[in-house]
Amino acid sequence: MSMRIPEEFLSLLRQKVDIVDVVSEYVRLKRVGRSLVGLCPFHSERTPSFHVTPEKGFYHCFGCGAGGTAITFVMEIEQLTFVQAIERLAEKSGLPIPKMEDDLLESEDRKLRAQLYEVNALATKLYNHILMNHPAGAQGLSYLLERGLTKKTIAQFQLGYSPANGRDLVQFLRKRGFSVDLIVQAGLGLISSDGELFDRFRNRVMFPIADLQGRTIGFGARTLTGDDPKYINTQETPIFRKGNILYGYALARQGIRKTGKAVLLEGYMDVIALHQHGITHAIASLGTALTTEQAAILRRAVADEVILLYDGDSAGQKATQKSIEILRDMDIPIRVAQMPQDVDPDEAIRKQGVDAFRSDVLDKAVSALEYQLIQLTHKHPQHMTTDRIDYLRDAISILALEESSIEREAMAEWLSKTYAISLAALKDDLNTQVRLKSQRKETNVRVKKWDTSSRVHIDHGSNKTGSDLGERIPLKHIVAERQLLVYMLLDSDVVKQVQMSVHSEFSLPLHSALQAYVYTFYAEHEHADPELLLATIDDPAVLQFAAKLLHEAVSLLEPGKLPDPQGVRDYIQCLIGYELERDMQRVSEALKHAIEQGDTSAMNQSQEELWRLRAALVQSNQAAGSTQAPIFGRRSGR
Repeated sequence: MSMRIPEEFLSLLRQKVDIVDVVSEYVRLKRVGRSLVGLCPFHSERTPSFHVTPEKGFYHCFGCGAGGTAITFVMEIEQLTFVQAIERLAEKSGLPIPKMEDDLLESEDRKLRAQLYEVNALATKLYNHILMNHPAGAQGLSYLLERGLTKKTIAQFQLGYSPANGRDLVQFLRKRGFSVDLIVQAGLGLISSDGELFDRFRNRVMFPIADLQGRTIGFGARTLTGDDPKYINTQETPIFRKGNILYGYALARQGIRKTGKAVLLEGYMDVIALHQHGITHAIASLGTALTTEQAAILRRAVADEVILLYDGDSAGQKATQKSIEILRDMDIPIRVAQMPQDVDPDEAIRKQGVDAFRSDVLDKAVSALEYQLIQLTHKHPQHMTTDRIDYLRDAISILALEESSIEREAMAEWLSKTYAISLAALKDDLNTQVRLKSQRKETNVRVKKWDTSSRVHIDHGSNKTGSDLGERIPLKHIVAERQLLVYMLLDSDVVKQVQMSVHSEFSLPLHSALQAYVYTFYAEHEHADPELLLATIDDPAVLQFAAKLLHEAVSLLEPGKLPDPQGVRDYIQCLIGYELERDMQRVSEALKHAIEQGDTSAMNQSQEELWRLRAALVQSNQAAGSTQAPIFGRRSGR
């Protein structure tokens, strides 16, 4: 690990933290055998594949491969660093945080990020002070008050104003010891052609953009002078990636959890106006295009549905359609609330009042499917007459994408009544489209279903090899490596046996990476401790792989059962044989080269080495006998 956490503290934290309690805050779990199972919070699924193993203190998802300990779960679900996750769990457990040792690179990176958070926080305070208390901010304050915001709301969202002179912020930050490079890297300053530092944002209303924890990481800035562009955002920085953030999320988190819903809007002012009127589950994407990263945040947070509420213009309609596609792919329930053209939610809620806005806009939100069918009428203006058949064909294609058979049938009945066409005919075409979609999906799954632990293509649906898809069973030595890794995670004695007998790295990158972590861990620990070992793995791919192996082991091994010694020896012999075969191939190449060069001495040397390796391989094969290579080896007494 690049971050050295005192092991005594980790052990104490593990005693205090129950992974079931941690995960249950985000996932509804149900006991199945020795595991607790629920819907994975990290990818969309209808059938639970997310398993928590309380006795071992780790989780694993068989759908997306996510896995780890309570620490890694908090890191992923809250988008925290390793240290932040430790701090979060320690705070919940009432444990004081110990001093932690860093390596230089990690220390420098954390120092930079801490400075970026600090400089953004100071900029937020200065902009807000100028807006509320300084003549230079009077224009901005007047604008916000005219838009119907109260001073309480302005303070809640920490809105501010950047003066026109272009020097106030950089001078303020320089006096507090921040370097020119840091101010520029934070996206708050620019260097002029003559080398002078000046404010990036000038004469604009400032909207601080916070991360999921509520820390300012950047700004949106609106011009009041008609300059183009109307809005500009902070450039991307080490702490600001606009595709990963939802505006207002930290303030909306409680409202989202309380209602189970999120209202997704386009603009800063829309979000602020809805919050001011008590609709506190409102958020916005930064720009009109929702990203998969933002959708993933919504999937973790939203229990019931996302209500899309974009502007009624063509750009808003396109954004709505794109968002529907992204949210549907993540299996997030969607409804769409529609605004009249040229009216935005901010304006509507101010004019109508919150009660009318709820009843006329939010409560009348339609399903994504119904919205798409309504929008399809714009493509077919004569959809009730001459364009009716083309409209219905396109409508059936849209219905086929809907996962809910109930909603498909309901909308098919609506189409039948509205367009005076046989329901049986519509269902016939619809069932054909659904069947074709299902076949394409199954084909894609089979083509893409790879064994991620060994990078070897496996046919999970049959015992055939060499099929049209090029599938094949894993090679013997790959299965042996995988099984030995399971045993090595569970038993330190197996680690010693492998180190003494196998003198090379495992053949697959993921296998060899986990092998290295295991060797490093047991160089400092005498006894097996899988949960603590997982806490030392800072490579996400390796961590997921290790968690998967441990979960499979827990599922198949009896509690407290150690690996079968004969099974360990058989797998080690398999790897020794593979090592000898590779050496023979290397020596054969050397012999071929010596013959081509006419080098008699090298020929004799290679030939002798080849005979020795062949004899060793025969001996190894005899020792291994006819060992099979199942996914899990034999265990005594079973």
